[in-house]
Amino acid sequence: MKTSRRFSRLAVAAQLALGLCAASFATAQTPPSWPTRPINLVVPFPAGGPTDAVARAVAQKLGESLGQPVIIENKGGAGGNLGAQAVARAAPDGYTLLVGTAALTTSTHLYAKLPYDPMKDLAPVAMLAKAPVFVWVNDTLKVQGFRELMATVKAKPGQFNYSSSAPATLAHLGSLYFFEKAGAKLVHLNYKGSSQATNDFLGGVFPIYFELAQPVVPHMASGKVRPLAVLASRRSPVMPDVPSVAELGFPAVDAVPFIALLAPAGTPRAIVERLNLESKRALANPEVRARLGGLYFEVSDGGEPAAIGEWMRNESKQWGEVIRRNGLKVD
Repeated sequence: MKTSRRFSRLAVAAQLALGLCAASFATAQTPPSWPTRPINLVVPFPAGGPTDAVARAVAQKLGESLGQPVIIENKGGAGGNLGAQAVARAAPDGYTLLVGTAALTTSTHLYAKLPYDPMKDLAPVAMLAKAPVFVWVNDTLKVQGFRELMATVKAKPGQFNYSSSAPATLAHLGSLYFFEKAGAKLVHLNYKGSSQATNDFLGGVFPIYFELAQPVVPHMASGKVRPLAVLASRRSPVMPDVPSVAELGFPAVDAVPFIALLAPAGTPRAIVERLNLESKRALANPEVRARLGGLYFEVSDGGEPAAIGEWMRNESKQWGEVIRRNGLKVD
C-alpha cells in the first residue's frame, strides 16, 4: 500500500514537472510582447506595381492595429526570387515578412538552382488578393464570342498568334494548359513584360491576349478590345458580366495569380495567428477594399494559414507539370 501511494506521488510530481517544462517551452517560443519594434515588409518587385500597391494598402492598416510601423522594402530581381529568398533566410521572429505572388508556386520548376524552397522555407500567413486572367481579343479578329473564337482557332491550327503578360506567368501557363485541354494549337509570342505586350496587342500586332484586367480595361472604351471569357471555373467579381470558360462548356482551368502575406518558416504560431487576424481586419476595411477593387483585384477574406499552404502546394504541383510538359526554363 505504501509503495502504491509513493508511486502515485512520484507520478503526480513527474506530470507536474512535465507540465512546467512544456509551459516554459511554450513561453520561450512565443514572445511575451510582439511587436516591440517596426516590421519590415519585403515586396519582391519594384515600387509602383500591383504587388506594391496591395502591400502598401494592407501595411498601413496592419501598422495601425499592431501599434508599430510596417515599413515597405522593395527588393526586386530574378522574378521576385531575390526578395523571397531574403525573407526565407531571415530570423523567424515576426519582424521580416514577405508579400509573395504566384511566382512562389512556379519558381522551383523554372529555375535549375533556386537557393531556397518556397514551399518549405516560407510560411503562409494570409491571402490578400487574387487577380483573374481574362481572354481578350482586339478588333482585328471579328468574332462574336468565346465559342466562335475557339471554333476559329481550332479550324486553323498553328496559324493564330497570341500572347500573355510575360513568359511563365500564370497567364502564360494557364493559356498553355487551357489550349492543351481544349485541343487547340496557337503560337505564343514572348514578351519580357506586360507593358510591351499590351501595347502591341492594342496596336493589332496579335489578336488574342491572356492578361489581367488592370492593364487592358482602360482601353475598352475605345471599342478596340474586349474580354470574351475569364480563365476560371466561375465568373469573377472584377468583371461579373464576363462568362467563365467553364460555363461556356470548355475545360475548367483556373489560372489565379495571387498576392499573399508570408513569414519565414519557423515563425511562432502565435505571431502567425496574430498577423492572420490583423490581415483579415485590414482586408475588411472599406477603404482597403475600395482601393484594391479599383485596381481590379478580387479582395480576399484572409483565409487560414494551413489551408493557404495546402492550396499553394497543389498549385505548385499543377503548374510544375505544365512547365515540364512544355519544356519551360528560366536561365
